Amino acid sequence: MLRELFALWRDRGARLARSLGQDREAVSIAARHRRCRAAWEPHLAATRRLVLDAAVLAPERDTAVVLGSGACLDVPVAELAEQFAQVVLVDAHHPWQARALAKGLPNVRLVAADVTGLAGVARDVAKGRAALPSPVPLPDPLPGIAPDFTASVNLASQLAIPFYSRLGRRLPDEARQAFYTGIVMAHGDWLAGLPGRVCLCCDTAWERVDGDKVLESCDALEGVALPPPDRTWTWAIAPRPEESPAYDRQNRVAGYLDFAAAWRGRKASEMPAAMA
Repeated sequence: MLRELFALWRDRGARLARSLGQDREAVSIAARHRRCRAAWEPHLAATRRLVLDAAVLAPERDTAVVLGSGACLDVPVAELAEQFAQVVLVDAHHPWQARALAKGLPNVRLVAADVTGLAGVARDVAKGRAALPSPVPLPDPLPGIAPDFTASVNLASQLAIPFYSRLGRRLPDEARQAFYTGIVMAHGDWLAGLPGRVCLCCDTAWERVDGDKVLESCDALEGVALPPPDRTWTWAIAPRPEESPAYDRQNRVAGYLDFAAAWRGRKASEMPAAMA
């Protein structure tokens, strides 16, 4: 705990990161990675492989964008920097590991952004100065950038979480849930509208397990159903006794080499049912 507090003091985020709790989350992730490094590596390797396999399919080699880059544990930054003229890492907080990588690679730059674009809106809602937007608007965290390749990396399931404590119980459960679901939907719609190749890697379920027995399973995407993925795997995020000596924590992960096409196909297949 003292080590984590010192790490947070040394690597405190800017105002945006602090408001979303992303600097604290980065410290927690780094600490858990140290403790669970061996268990995490298959997931991290699978994510890096997915990103590189999708990047090869990009139509041009000018700009690659990675959303949710964090400490870049799951992002093959150096390999992308060799393939593209510039690599843009986007996150609300860039920990020292990401800053060190960018410093050593001249064509890598960091953009601090709220990928949802809703931090200010949620603050106003919490203070009673505004209503929740309905529908949730599409974000625009990349003004002026037309990527040839975009990867959303282990991010979609995390988008709504910073708003849980901010909104609290100030609004009806139904309104808050519709907002959280809308955040994930807007992320998918925005990704599907980007130029170039789009790759998505994200949790779909969070589970407590005891061997082969699933003790508890929780939807990770606020009720949003994804199209069939190209790849799936399990992330052993907290093997016992990390959270408890009685169970292991694992995440179900889905990966898409061409998310835009998969997402548009999903929405097209839903249209007749919606029209009926």
